[in-house]
Amino acid sequence: MSEEAGRTRRQKATVFRGKWRIIDTDLWDVDALDLMEPAHITFDASGLGELQLIAIGAAIDYRVSERDGMPFVEFSWSGYDDSDQASGRGWGRIEPGGTLKGKLFIHQGDESAFTASREGGRPGRSPSRGKPSDLPRQRSRRPRR
Repeated sequence: MSEEAGRTRRQKATVFRGKWRIIDTDLWDVDALDLMEPAHITFDASGLGELQLIAIGAAIDYRVSERDGMPFVEFSWSGYDDSDQASGRGWGRIEPGGTLKGKLFIHQGDESAFTASREGGRPGRSPSRGKPSDLPRQRSRRPRR
């Protein structure tokens, strides 16, 4: 990959980085979304993140690409729904107004469109740190030195 292509790919990934508050879905009402904690999806700088909604708490692995000239994120997730193992996938794109809209899929289960708004300001900025996640941290793709 050329240096310019790598820079463009990183710039596209930056637009998704941070914490997004899930504010609406087609399937679940707002009270259900926030059952365990405020519903959100987080994309960090390493291509990993987390998903929390209803009783689902999961780690995500994401990739950013482009569709119709706009940045597009696709992710898989794995974690727990209440105390049962659960997994799925999803995608999203940033709308002209700045909201993240996409679709979540639960493996062998429900699927729903979602809308999320950015927490913590501008793209690429890390949100303020709250309580540590109860999710196990996934290993970085790069080996430690």
